[in-house]
Amino acid sequence: MRGMRKPAFSRISAPDFVGWSPVRFSIFLAVLSANLLACGGRNVAPPRAPGGESLAYEEREAPGYSAGASGEYEAPHTHTDEVNLESMQGELPPAAPLREPHPLAGLSNAEVEAILLKDAADLGPASLGKTNRGALFGGVQMQPGEGWHIVNSRETYGTQETIDYLSHTIHRVGEMFPETPDINVGDISRPKGGHFTPHLSHQSGRDVDLGFYYLDGSAWYSKANARNLDLPRNWALLKVTVTETDVEAVFLDRSLQAVLRSYATELGESEEWLDQVFGGPTSNLRPLVIHEEGHQTHFHIRYYNPIAQETGRRVYKALLKHKKIKPPTYYKNYKVKRGDSLNRIAKKFKTDVKTLRKANRLRSNRIYAGRTYKIPRKGGVVQPAKLVLPARRVPTHLVSPATASAIVSEADNEPASEQPQNGSVEEIDKTPVAPAN
Repeated sequence: MRGMRKPAFSRISAPDFVGWSPVRFSIFLAVLSANLLACGGRNVAPPRAPGGESLAYEEREAPGYSAGASGEYEAPHTHTDEVNLESMQGELPPAAPLREPHPLAGLSNAEVEAILLKDAADLGPASLGKTNRGALFGGVQMQPGEGWHIVNSRETYGTQETIDYLSHTIHRVGEMFPETPDINVGDISRPKGGHFTPHLSHQSGRDVDLGFYYLDGSAWYSKANARNLDLPRNWALLKVTVTETDVEAVFLDRSLQAVLRSYATELGESEEWLDQVFGGPTSNLRPLVIHEEGHQTHFHIRYYNPIAQETGRRVYKALLKHKKIKPPTYYKNYKVKRGDSLNRIAKKFKTDVKTLRKANRLRSNRIYAGRTYKIPRKGGVVQPAKLVLPARRVPTHLVSPATASAIVSEADNEPASEQPQNGSVEEIDKTPVAPAN
């Protein structure tokens, strides 16, 4: 009608798609879909059961790191670290030679208890129970240092062995590649271990989330790929971890495993040894590098701690007896089905909605079908049997220094003659094995 103003949306011109590339058009659709969901999702009421309960949604939210109140970064709630190593196929290497007696060897339980009561620090750090149902006593905080950046200082407590293995590995990469940028060190454990969101493991001071070396200076928790991953440095880090520390497992997305293995093959690494590391037809050993969802942004390294684990085994009962620690809460995973609600799940597991919301950091009763949520359980630490430390997996032959230096130089865009001698991959094989303590 004359004199009436047209609605605002009618004056907006549609985008001209002529000449757009498929990539540009895909980005446009993705942004449009995200905006539509963001606008509509706030006003859509959740599906409800006849009794008024909020039932599980079908859609799922995208995970991501977010800045907490302190400004330090917090991990996404979808990080599950739920691989059960004990159920995986494959053998472990034979036991490693005994390096030195344990500090508590030869002491009775009563003598160990007396040390605990007189000066607990004399016992050293104790890794208690399993990585997903455990605790930490006498933990050591990872301090800022040359070669690394601490992402979240509140949750970087581990055993002395874990801290030593990690710092040794980072320093070795720096020795091989001068001017290496700092690598990001993420979560290890809390001061007393136990569960903390978003992890199921990281409870006993033996797990570390460690960032990647990037070619483009990407920020912490950026997704890595063949284009932005610094292959020489990341492969050196992984090889040092395997050959010079007592590593139990490295969790890494299979796409990145393929990239690193291909690079190692180009360097001339033995296929038989690479099968031991990544898994393959020539090895009957359980692989060290294992695929786990959510690990395209960082290495998740789990170490054996022959000293701290044995200390934990010896001292756990005395710690409980004298109330030095509380039996920690552990968590089970539950995958939500259509028709589920928080109330129904709470009744099924004999807990309450408030506890479930706190455990999963939920701001409302909204849950999503197909998503996995954590169910708090009580029962204390499950103490494993005495650790039999497997031998380290060391390659039986050295990489040709000419081949290694040529490939490293090409990656750094420098002539092979300018590559420092200590930058060759061969040096990793020649270095004496780092001590366990």
